[in-house]
Amino acid sequence: MIDLYSVTGPSAALYYFTGKIPRRAPCATQDDSQEDIPQSQAFWGILSMALFGVALTVLMWSTLASCVVVLGHLPTLFVNGIALTVGGLLGLPWARDWRMPPLLAVVGSACMFAYHVVYFYALQLGDPVGVSLIHYLWPILIVLLSPVFTRDVRVSCRHLVPPAIGFAGAILACFASWGTASGSGAGSTTLGISHAGIAATCVAYALALLSAFAWAAYSLLGTRYRQVPSHSVGLFCLSAGLGCLALYFSRSSWPHVTMTDASVLMYMGLGPMGGAFYLWDFAMKRGDPRKTAVLSYAIPVLSTLFLSVYLHVPMSAMLWAGALLVTVSVAMASRSHTRPGD
Repeated sequence: MIDLYSVTGPSAALYYFTGKIPRRAPCATQDDSQEDIPQSQAFWGILSMALFGVALTVLMWSTLASCVVVLGHLPTLFVNGIALTVGGLLGLPWARDWRMPPLLAVVGSACMFAYHVVYFYALQLGDPVGVSLIHYLWPILIVLLSPVFTRDVRVSCRHLVPPAIGFAGAILACFASWGTASGSGAGSTTLGISHAGIAATCVAYALALLSAFAWAAYSLLGTRYRQVPSHSVGLFCLSAGLGCLALYFSRSSWPHVTMTDASVLMYMGLGPMGGAFYLWDFAMKRGDPRKTAVLSYAIPVLSTLFLSVYLHVPMSAMLWAGALLVTVSVAMASRSHTRPGD
């Protein structure tokens, strides 16, 4: 079993890509100056890499909404299938190392598939603001469920305050995003609560909650299998992508795809629906899941910001207020320098 907190620097990067750690050359002397880096320094080194990975992931995921707007004329299952398949192909060079327990392979692939299909279907079925708010419960669920998946992690009140503030910021950002899309006409065809009906709205909200649990469970599942290299996520992406394509082509044919569409699909596969998943898995396995969850609340704020720029819509005061709350929550989480077990 690899010591998770003793892998840092170039060794950590090598472990991320190959799952292997280079052996140290034996020391010629027993001089104390030749001792390894202290455990605490190694821990903070790997934690810094994990936080950098989740920050890059948040940035990529924040562009996903703009990509969805660009590809709004293409079927959702087709977009998900192509993007996830491209993301899965990123890990294909290391396919021989996709060795993992069968349960992990099945559950991981199922969660990846269910999350995308259920969440996007919920957005089509119900009110986008309500669906988004319920969906963004997943960072709080990660904090609450961390002790269930990780034995050496405990949750106290000080761990719940930052995600609560971040969720408040996400609420404002979601409403600002809805106003941005509505103001540009992008959301004019979306069904609201009054049009969808009570039954359809309840189903949409239930699906949104299911997607939140699916992503929280998927994110925390990796903490139980830290020895499995992060590039094994390619198996989950590839399985989910092929599943989406099989479901789509069982009912429809190949849609018309322009060069712009193909470029955006390729970016989605390499970025928010591909490379981001590898970095996210690395951050969840090597970092503190409680702190990682809080950082995720920057996604709706940055997503609305990118939408405003793309649609040429002025940013509202509600968005700035949401950004302020998310910044406060991230600052509070960053000050709680804890390692698993605290």
